[in-house]
Amino acid sequence: MDFGQVRIDYAGVAEILRSAEFEQEVRAAAEKVGEAARATGHKVTSGEPLPIDVFSDPNHDRVGWTVAIRHPAGLGMEARYGVLKRAAEAGGLSVGGADADGES
Repeated sequence: MDFGQVRIDYAGVAEILRSAEFEQEVRAAAEKVGEAARATGHKVTSGEPLPIDVFSDPNHDRVGWTVAIRHPAGLGMEARYGVLKRAAEAGGLSVGGADADGES
């Protein structure tokens, strides 16, 4: 079966990436990752729970949400335990990072 050429409607794709419906889905996924990360029970040296923040982080051409550990211990916690990576994977998301050449 020959379908000929496929043409991408870039304006249509951009409209979807900026839509309220898409933002709701992305936000829900981010909240799910944040909840899973908090549920790990990791604590900072003071004994307080590791602060996991979920916040709107749009780009100029699309909606966006970020899940972050905004604490000096965050980088170490992620490196040692993979707090955010594991939480994202538990939610069915695929997580990639920079390779040895610094490219993602």
